[in-house]
Amino acid sequence: MRQTALWITAREPLAFPQSKPGTQFRASLPYVPGAAMFGAIGQALADLGRFDPAVLLGLRCRNAYPAYDGDVWTRPLPATAIHPKGEEEQLEDSLIQRVCWERQRPAALLFAPVDSGGRPHEGARQRFYTVREGKPVLRQITQRIHTRVAINRRRATAEDRQLYSFFTLSERMYGSHDHPAAFAGSIASVQVEHDDEWQQLLALAMTIGRLGARQTTGIGAVTVEETTWPGGAGIRERVETLTQRFRQQIDRYVHLGGAPWELGEHQIFTVNLLSDTILLRDGWLPTQELTPELLRTATRDERAGYPGIDAVLVRAFTTTRIVGGWNVLWQRPKETHVAVQYGGVYLFESQAPLNDADYAALERLEIDGIGERRPEGFGQVRICDEFHLMDVGGTA
Repeated sequence: MRQTALWITAREPLAFPQSKPGTQFRASLPYVPGAAMFGAIGQALADLGRFDPAVLLGLRCRNAYPAYDGDVWTRPLPATAIHPKGEEEQLEDSLIQRVCWERQRPAALLFAPVDSGGRPHEGARQRFYTVREGKPVLRQITQRIHTRVAINRRRATAEDRQLYSFFTLSERMYGSHDHPAAFAGSIASVQVEHDDEWQQLLALAMTIGRLGARQTTGIGAVTVEETTWPGGAGIRERVETLTQRFRQQIDRYVHLGGAPWELGEHQIFTVNLLSDTILLRDGWLPTQELTPELLRTATRDERAGYPGIDAVLVRAFTTTRIVGGWNVLWQRPKETHVAVQYGGVYLFESQAPLNDADYAALERLEIDGIGERRPEGFGQVRICDEFHLMDVGGTA
């Protein structure tokens, strides 16, 4: 498995409509979807006569989210993120306190987060964040409407009284004239084994000059560059830190009269959805629940005789939406699916102490993803996102 971080800079407005045809006045996706990069790489390979379905199916073209210069990464906020009403920048996490309160129910203690001024908190879903100086900061991009005149193809002139309008992502970041719109993403492969082959594939990705829809109207120009892979704590350290935070909160609620929660040697970890995820139960039935069976199947390694991680789903914070797509080659819509929206959080409790094989399986899961249509950017996950581990707002 190989992976590389990418930095995509917009040179013109970009458009990534959620559905086609009939995209007039419909907002663009607020990020560069992995499907756009996947299609561009496939087209480039076809133009060179090197189209190989096996290579494409082994790709993991991940979504690229809005970023400023100096940002190492950006990710969707977890569904457990909250902020005081009217103060969107004061981000906090409610995961640990909320789950422990629901499980232990300490007497005469309600879970109703408020700030020092008594203002209630509300959810901060469908936003993107990064970390600067140890604190989470939001990243977003402006959308605006472009109006064009239709062209009569027979006469090659403007068509009378035929205007159409569409939303695009601005080539400048939200609230800034100094920062060009940029997006931090990555690309991975579970099929390429040789360094030379991987470097050739990356070099091809760097040549991509246009992404998205409406390219014939003069938008979509980008530059794609390889950047440094984000560092930070490994999966083992993140899992151990989150487990320790849960143990501390459990002890607090026990002292306040809450029911005991005996973790013993079990460990707590989250599976955070960094992109929309298509989950199927029994191979065909849509579901928004990442069941222990699905997790075990996704982490199983039959070649090594590893059966997969044995864990119990404690809590899920998710919502769903319909996803589809447009196949440019066939000029046909792709099949629609019920997907779990990015930002979803699944909290698991392991049934035994995690060992080296378990951590290796979680690392594979981060690279390979979970669910359907993973080459197009669906199913990207992170184990124990850093947002759950920061000391912000006193909720951790």
